[in-house]
Amino acid sequence: MKRLIIISIISGVAWTNHVKAQSANDAMMFSRYYSGGTARSAGMSGAFGALGGDLSVLSANPAGLAVYRGSEFTFTPGFVFANTRAKYDNHTFSDRNTHVIINNIGYVYTKNLYNEKGFQSINFGIAYNRLSDFNSDTYIKRAVATSSLLDEFVYYANGGGELHPFYEGLAYETYALDYDDANSEYFSDYNDFGYGQPLYRSMSTRGGVGEYDFSIGFNVNHKLFLGATLGLQDVSYKEYYFHEEKPGFDFMDSFGFSDEYTVNGVGLNFKAGVIFRPVQMFRMGAAVHTPTHFWMKPYHLTGMETLWNTRPDGLPQNPYYLETESDPSERYRMTTPWRYSMSVATIIGKFGMADVDVELVDYSNSSIMPKSTYDIENDEISDILKTAVNVKGGAEFRLGPVYLRGGVAYYGNPYTKNQFDADIRKTLKATMSYSGGIGFRHRDFYMDAAYSFTKYPEKINNLYLSYNDINVWDEQVKLQTKTGKFILTFGFKF
Repeated sequence: MKRLIIISIISGVAWTNHVKAQSANDAMMFSRYYSGGTARSAGMSGAFGALGGDLSVLSANPAGLAVYRGSEFTFTPGFVFANTRAKYDNHTFSDRNTHVIINNIGYVYTKNLYNEKGFQSINFGIAYNRLSDFNSDTYIKRAVATSSLLDEFVYYANGGGELHPFYEGLAYETYALDYDDANSEYFSDYNDFGYGQPLYRSMSTRGGVGEYDFSIGFNVNHKLFLGATLGLQDVSYKEYYFHEEKPGFDFMDSFGFSDEYTVNGVGLNFKAGVIFRPVQMFRMGAAVHTPTHFWMKPYHLTGMETLWNTRPDGLPQNPYYLETESDPSERYRMTTPWRYSMSVATIIGKFGMADVDVELVDYSNSSIMPKSTYDIENDEISDILKTAVNVKGGAEFRLGPVYLRGGVAYYGNPYTKNQFDADIRKTLKATMSYSGGIGFRHRDFYMDAAYSFTKYPEKINNLYLSYNDINVWDEQVKLQTKTGKFILTFGFKF
């Protein structure tokens, strides 16, 4: 189904695809995770792979569960502030989305075995950790446009075959397109009267990826820590845009077009990890994540409305037309890539600690199934996605009952540059995230706060296709999103 694919504003790149279907967009977007979990972990940019003792590690290195010496409950609410800047027609537009999230909630139970040697404890943990967030809003406007969304509808209507019911079909049903029998072609009023109309488009994305973790950990001689997690992921994604033009012709006054695409699904994966502590102040960690197997349900809805000064069918009644088209679309399955991580950490007595995590993810190994049906999409995944290296580093310093934290995370570019034109290649960069936090501990209660700032690379979004007698081109807008996330963790030890 024809559409403009919008890779989530947080993703960093977009291209035009005239078939509304699963693509490398989905494979990358649903398998790229950022630091989530508790405020303690987020304050160190998620660099906790070799440290453990925090419920966020159930989604990263489950061996960290075995570091716990007692039972614990955590709850982490927060706020996300997403600011998106759009550059279009030599103007800059900015909009903000603010929403409340639950970044983490979990419980760990520790069963101490009191053995002199061997297994010291068995830990059981259950937690929810939010892995990514898709919420954003933006808009663009133009006082005097030199092209129109109807150009795209006319172009595809004259391309042969039937009118697509979600796009040019709706435009024809609401009289925004007409047919010239003499020349056997479709046209709009712009073809006769020219451009110069005000144009407005609002765009938004919603949703995120969360994971419910069911984990077990084993402490061997307080030197070797082993863990495993069964992860159940919950995915929701919605992209929406509303496009409006007001040409003010003698006949047509204005029109609006809306396009909504949603995907909901569940996924299942398995993680295993190990932490080795050869000496008190040094730890090494490693973890492997199997692909997440997703079962996805997409839904597509479009609508077209037109308002007329003179009703096009010659009747005197209400000159307003509205038509919609919806389709639940065919369900599909998807697998994300394997993930491998290594980490090292040092703990300097009661003064502080530091950790560095390195993660390897080959996004080109994602796939959409059944492969016999989605062979084109899987070829696209192999062509435009590649292996990315993610690096996180963080530190914590103790000042009595107060803890200060800071960290930085580097998320490598997952796209191959040779598959895009020069303008898009310039936007294919890594994503950087910076964080800081503070914590307070007193006996069996603690409270942590963290703030993280993430700057995503600029992306180019194709609004619609336009053409003249010589050329065909895409009207483009440049988008860049910066997000801030503030979270609080309340922890109770038993």
